[in-house]
Amino acid sequence: MITLLHLTISSCQFASDDETIVVLVHGFAANHQFMNPLKYLIQQTWPNRKVVNLKILFNKFSSVFENPERYVRAAAEEIREKTSGYICIDIIGHSQGGFVSRSYLQLYSGANGYPGVRNIVGIAAVFGGYFRPISFVEKIISYKHSSLIVPTGYWKSPYRTQAYSKSDSIICKLNGECGEPIPGLDKIQQLKSFTCLYSHQDEVLSPPSTSRFDFYAQNSTTLQRIEDQQLYLDLGLKQLFDQNKFHTFEFQGYTHCSFLIENVGDVFFGCLKGDFLILKGEDLDLKYD
Repeated sequence: MITLLHLTISSCQFASDDETIVVLVHGFAANHQFMNPLKYLIQQTWPNRKVVNLKILFNKFSSVFENPERYVRAAAEEIREKTSGYICIDIIGHSQGGFVSRSYLQLYSGANGYPGVRNIVGIAAVFGGYFRPISFVEKIISYKHSSLIVPTGYWKSPYRTQAYSKSDSIICKLNGECGEPIPGLDKIQQLKSFTCLYSHQDEVLSPPSTSRFDFYAQNSTTLQRIEDQQLYLDLGLKQLFDQNKFHTFEFQGYTHCSFLIENVGDVFFGCLKGDFLILKGEDLDLKYD
Protein backbone atom coordinates (compact mmCIF):
# COMPACT_ATOMS: atom_id res chain seq x y z
CA MET A 1 0.00 0.00 0.00
CA ILE A 2 1.44 3.32 -1.05
CA THR A 3 1.67 5.96 1.64
CA LEU A 4 0.85 9.31 0.09
CA LEU A 5 2.82 12.34 1.08
CA HIS A 6 1.07 15.67 1.20
CA LEU A 7 2.65 16.81 -2.02
CA THR A 8 1.74 19.93 -3.90
CA ILE A 9 2.00 20.17 -7.66
CA SER A 10 5.27 22.06 -7.28
CA SER A 11 6.84 19.04 -5.58
CA CYS A 12 5.85 16.45 -8.20
CA GLN A 13 9.31 16.93 -9.68
CA PHE A 14 10.67 15.57 -6.40
CA ALA A 15 8.16 12.71 -6.12
CA SER A 16 9.43 9.15 -6.01
CA ASP A 17 8.36 6.38 -8.37
CA ASP A 18 6.18 4.95 -5.59
CA GLU A 19 4.18 8.17 -5.65
CA THR A 20 4.03 8.41 -9.44
CA ILE A 21 2.01 6.33 -11.91
CA VAL A 22 2.82 6.04 -15.63
CA VAL A 23 0.02 7.09 -18.01
CA LEU A 24 0.13 6.18 -21.72
CA VAL A 25 -2.02 8.05 -24.26
CA HIS A 26 -2.57 6.68 -27.77
CA GLY A 27 -2.92 8.73 -30.92
CA PHE A 28 -5.33 9.45 -33.76
CA ALA A 29 -7.30 6.52 -35.23
CA ALA A 30 -5.65 4.16 -32.75
CA ASN A 31 -6.72 2.46 -29.54
CA HIS A 32 -5.12 1.83 -26.18
CA GLN A 33 -3.65 -1.48 -27.33
CA PHE A 34 -1.31 0.37 -29.70
CA MET A 35 0.66 1.47 -26.63
CA ASN A 36 1.00 -2.08 -25.26
CA PRO A 37 4.58 -2.72 -26.51
CA LEU A 38 5.78 0.30 -24.53
CA LYS A 39 3.63 -0.67 -21.55
CA TYR A 40 5.15 -4.15 -21.42
CA LEU A 41 8.71 -2.79 -21.58
CA ILE A 42 8.02 -0.43 -18.69
CA GLN A 43 6.47 -3.22 -16.61
CA GLN A 44 9.33 -5.62 -17.33
CA THR A 45 11.93 -3.00 -16.41
CA TRP A 46 10.15 -1.67 -13.32
CA PRO A 47 7.83 -4.47 -12.08
CA ASN A 48 6.66 -2.39 -9.13
CA ARG A 49 5.54 0.58 -11.18
CA LYS A 50 1.89 0.82 -12.15
CA VAL A 51 1.15 1.68 -15.78
CA VAL A 52 -2.21 2.91 -17.05
CA ASN A 53 -3.05 2.65 -20.74
CA LEU A 54 -5.86 5.15 -21.36
CA LYS A 55 -9.03 4.06 -23.11
CA ILE A 56 -10.81 7.30 -23.94
CA LEU A 57 -14.59 7.20 -24.56
CA PHE A 58 -15.22 4.81 -27.47
CA ASN A 59 -11.51 4.31 -28.00
CA LYS A 60 -10.49 4.32 -31.71
CA PHE A 61 -13.77 5.81 -32.97
CA SER A 62 -13.68 8.67 -30.49
CA SER A 63 -10.05 9.46 -31.32
CA VAL A 64 -11.39 10.70 -34.66
CA PHE A 65 -15.08 11.58 -34.43
CA GLU A 66 -15.42 13.59 -31.25
CA ASN A 67 -15.56 17.17 -30.09
CA PRO A 68 -11.93 17.98 -29.17
CA GLU A 69 -12.85 19.74 -25.92
CA ARG A 70 -14.97 16.79 -24.82
CA TYR A 71 -12.27 14.33 -25.85
CA VAL A 72 -9.58 16.05 -23.79
CA ARG A 73 -11.95 16.41 -20.84
CA ALA A 74 -12.82 12.70 -21.04
CA ALA A 75 -9.10 11.85 -21.07
CA ALA A 76 -8.59 13.98 -17.97
CA GLU A 77 -11.48 12.24 -16.20
CA GLU A 78 -10.06 8.85 -17.16
CA ILE A 79 -6.67 9.87 -15.76
CA ARG A 80 -8.23 11.01 -12.48
CA GLU A 81 -10.24 7.79 -12.16
CA LYS A 82 -7.46 5.37 -13.12
CA THR A 83 -4.80 7.02 -10.96
CA SER A 84 -6.80 7.15 -7.74
CA GLY A 85 -4.41 6.98 -4.80
CA TYR A 86 -1.57 8.68 -6.66
CA ILE A 87 -0.77 12.36 -6.60
CA CYS A 88 1.66 12.54 -9.55
CA ILE A 89 1.97 10.97 -13.00
CA ASP A 90 4.54 10.48 -15.74
CA ILE A 91 2.57 10.92 -18.96
CA ILE A 92 3.69 9.62 -22.37
CA GLY A 93 1.69 10.45 -25.49
CA HIS A 94 2.12 9.30 -29.07
CA SER A 95 0.92 11.47 -31.97
CA GLN A 96 -2.44 13.00 -31.03
CA GLY A 97 -1.84 11.54 -27.58
CA GLY A 98 0.94 14.09 -27.15
CA PHE A 99 -1.55 16.88 -27.78
CA VAL A 100 -3.90 15.32 -25.21
CA SER A 101 -1.02 15.01 -22.73
CA ARG A 102 -0.02 18.64 -23.16
CA SER A 103 -3.66 19.72 -22.82
CA TYR A 104 -3.97 17.74 -19.60
CA LEU A 105 -0.79 19.30 -18.22
CA GLN A 106 -1.85 22.89 -18.86
CA LEU A 107 -5.60 22.67 -18.33
CA TYR A 108 -6.21 20.05 -15.66
CA SER A 109 -3.18 18.78 -13.75
CA GLY A 110 -2.72 19.47 -10.06
CA ALA A 111 -6.22 20.74 -9.28
CA ASN A 112 -9.64 19.33 -8.37
CA GLY A 113 -8.32 15.86 -7.73
CA TYR A 114 -6.38 15.60 -10.99
CA PRO A 115 -2.83 14.36 -10.35
CA GLY A 116 0.09 16.64 -11.13
CA VAL A 117 2.60 15.83 -13.87
CA ARG A 118 6.19 14.92 -13.02
CA ASN A 119 7.48 14.14 -16.54
CA ILE A 120 5.86 14.54 -19.95
CA VAL A 121 7.13 12.70 -23.02
CA GLY A 122 5.88 13.26 -26.57
CA ILE A 123 6.65 10.51 -29.08
CA ALA A 124 6.02 11.86 -32.60
CA ALA A 125 3.59 14.14 -30.81
CA VAL A 126 1.41 16.99 -32.04
CA PHE A 127 2.84 19.61 -29.71
CA GLY A 128 3.27 22.55 -32.09
CA GLY A 129 0.08 22.13 -34.12
CA TYR A 130 -0.78 20.49 -37.42
CA PHE A 131 -1.21 21.81 -40.96
CA ARG A 132 -1.19 20.04 -44.27
CA PRO A 133 -1.51 22.32 -47.34
CA ILE A 134 -3.92 20.12 -49.29
CA SER A 135 -7.25 21.65 -50.22
CA PHE A 136 -9.50 18.71 -49.37
CA VAL A 137 -7.83 18.29 -45.97
CA GLU A 138 -8.39 21.97 -45.23
CA LYS A 139 -12.07 21.56 -46.04
CA ILE A 140 -12.43 18.58 -43.71
CA ILE A 141 -10.32 20.00 -40.88
CA SER A 142 -11.25 23.65 -40.74
CA TYR A 143 -12.35 26.25 -38.25
CA LYS A 144 -15.91 25.90 -39.60
CA HIS A 145 -16.03 22.32 -38.32
CA SER A 146 -14.19 22.94 -35.07
CA SER A 147 -16.46 20.77 -32.94
CA LEU A 148 -16.80 17.72 -35.16
CA ILE A 149 -13.47 15.86 -35.10
CA VAL A 150 -10.57 15.80 -32.65
CA PRO A 151 -7.83 17.08 -35.04
CA THR A 152 -9.54 20.47 -35.25
CA GLY A 153 -8.29 20.97 -31.70
CA TYR A 154 -4.71 21.29 -32.98
CA TRP A 155 -5.26 22.45 -36.57
CA LYS A 156 -3.26 25.64 -37.21
CA SER A 157 -3.17 27.19 -40.68
CA PRO A 158 -0.26 29.63 -41.18
CA TYR A 159 -2.28 31.25 -43.97
CA ARG A 160 -5.37 31.98 -41.88
CA THR A 161 -3.94 33.47 -38.73
CA GLN A 162 -6.93 35.74 -38.09
CA ALA A 163 -9.40 32.86 -38.33
CA TYR A 164 -7.11 30.83 -36.10
CA SER A 165 -6.94 33.52 -33.42
CA LYS A 166 -10.75 33.68 -33.39
CA SER A 167 -11.24 29.93 -33.48
CA ASP A 168 -10.91 29.37 -29.73
CA SER A 169 -9.33 26.01 -30.57
CA ILE A 170 -7.46 24.13 -27.86
CA ILE A 171 -4.02 24.67 -29.43
CA CYS A 172 -4.79 28.39 -29.71
CA LYS A 173 -5.66 28.49 -26.00
CA LEU A 174 -2.62 26.46 -24.94
CA ASN A 175 -0.34 28.85 -26.85
CA GLY A 176 -2.06 31.98 -25.58
CA GLU A 177 -2.82 33.04 -29.16
CA CYS A 178 -6.55 33.67 -28.71
CA GLY A 179 -6.31 36.81 -26.62
CA GLU A 180 -6.18 35.07 -23.24
CA PRO A 181 -3.18 34.34 -20.99
CA ILE A 182 -1.43 31.00 -21.45
CA PRO A 183 -2.95 28.50 -19.01
CA GLY A 184 -0.80 26.30 -16.80
CA LEU A 185 2.53 28.10 -17.18
CA ASP A 186 3.38 27.23 -13.59
CA LYS A 187 2.71 23.55 -14.32
CA ILE A 188 5.15 23.61 -17.23
CA GLN A 189 7.84 25.19 -15.08
CA GLN A 190 7.33 22.67 -12.28
CA LEU A 191 8.06 19.67 -14.51
CA LYS A 192 11.01 17.42 -13.84
CA SER A 193 11.42 17.01 -17.61
CA PHE A 194 9.66 17.83 -20.88
CA THR A 195 10.86 15.55 -23.67
CA CYS A 196 10.11 15.47 -27.40
CA LEU A 197 11.02 12.62 -29.77
CA TYR A 198 10.61 13.19 -33.51
CA SER A 199 11.76 12.16 -36.98
CA HIS A 200 12.03 14.21 -40.14
CA GLN A 201 10.91 11.08 -42.00
CA ASP A 202 7.57 11.08 -40.17
CA GLU A 203 5.04 10.67 -42.99
CA VAL A 204 1.97 11.57 -40.90
CA LEU A 205 2.78 14.73 -38.97
CA SER A 206 3.00 18.07 -40.71
CA PRO A 207 5.44 19.50 -40.03
CA PRO A 208 7.28 16.29 -39.07
CA SER A 209 9.07 18.06 -36.21
CA THR A 210 5.92 19.49 -34.60
CA SER A 211 6.79 17.16 -31.71
CA ARG A 212 9.56 19.62 -30.75
CA PHE A 213 7.13 22.55 -31.27
CA ASP A 214 8.54 23.50 -34.69
CA PHE A 215 5.93 25.03 -36.99
CA TYR A 216 5.45 26.97 -40.19
CA ALA A 217 6.16 30.69 -40.33
CA GLN A 218 3.20 32.98 -40.92
CA ASN A 219 1.85 32.93 -44.50
CA SER A 220 4.31 30.26 -45.63
CA THR A 221 5.37 26.66 -45.26
CA THR A 222 8.89 27.67 -44.24
CA LEU A 223 9.73 25.72 -41.12
CA GLN A 224 10.47 27.72 -37.98
CA ARG A 225 12.31 25.92 -35.21
CA ILE A 226 10.86 26.43 -31.76
CA GLU A 227 14.03 28.27 -30.72
CA ASP A 228 13.21 30.96 -33.30
CA GLN A 229 9.62 31.42 -32.16
CA GLN A 230 8.30 33.77 -29.49
CA LEU A 231 6.49 30.75 -28.10
CA TYR A 232 9.84 29.37 -26.91
CA LEU A 233 9.95 32.19 -24.38
CA ASP A 234 6.22 32.53 -23.76
CA LEU A 235 5.75 28.87 -22.78
CA GLY A 236 8.88 28.90 -20.66
CA LEU A 237 10.57 26.23 -22.78
CA LYS A 238 13.75 28.30 -22.96
CA GLN A 239 13.81 28.42 -19.18
CA LEU A 240 13.31 24.65 -19.01
CA PHE A 241 16.12 24.17 -21.53
CA ASP A 242 18.46 26.32 -19.47
CA GLN A 243 17.62 24.11 -16.48
CA ASN A 244 18.36 20.96 -18.53
CA LYS A 245 14.69 19.94 -18.38
CA PHE A 246 13.60 20.45 -22.01
CA HIS A 247 14.97 17.74 -24.29
CA THR A 248 14.43 17.14 -28.01
CA PHE A 249 15.71 14.06 -29.83
CA GLU A 250 15.72 13.32 -33.54
CA PHE A 251 15.40 9.66 -34.58
CA GLN A 252 16.70 9.46 -38.13
CA GLY A 253 14.76 7.25 -40.53
CA TYR A 254 11.85 6.53 -38.19
CA THR A 255 8.30 6.60 -39.55
CA HIS A 256 5.35 7.78 -37.49
CA CYS A 257 4.36 4.40 -36.06
CA SER A 258 7.76 2.71 -36.01
CA PHE A 259 8.54 4.49 -32.73
CA LEU A 260 6.12 2.12 -31.00
CA ILE A 261 6.28 -0.96 -33.21
CA GLU A 262 9.57 -2.25 -34.64
CA ASN A 263 11.73 0.39 -32.92
CA VAL A 264 10.03 0.55 -29.52
CA GLY A 265 12.98 -1.18 -27.83
CA ASP A 266 15.45 1.39 -29.16
CA VAL A 267 13.17 4.23 -28.10
CA PHE A 268 12.73 2.82 -24.62
CA PHE A 269 16.25 1.69 -23.79
CA GLY A 270 17.90 4.55 -25.67
CA CYS A 271 15.84 7.39 -24.28
CA LEU A 272 13.18 6.58 -21.72
CA LYS A 273 14.88 4.21 -19.31
CA GLY A 274 16.21 5.83 -16.16
CA ASP A 275 13.48 7.53 -14.13
CA PHE A 276 12.19 8.96 -17.41
CA LEU A 277 15.04 11.40 -17.51
CA ILE A 278 16.07 11.26 -21.14
CA LEU A 279 19.46 9.65 -21.72
CA LYS A 280 21.38 9.89 -24.95
CA GLY A 281 21.37 6.54 -26.73
CA GLU A 282 24.94 5.44 -27.43
CA ASP A 283 24.10 2.77 -30.00
CA LEU A 284 21.31 4.57 -31.86
CA ASP A 285 21.37 6.76 -34.93
CA LEU A 286 20.14 9.47 -32.64
CA LYS A 287 20.71 13.19 -32.73
CA TYR A 288 20.34 15.24 -29.57
CA ASP A 289 19.40 18.76 -30.60
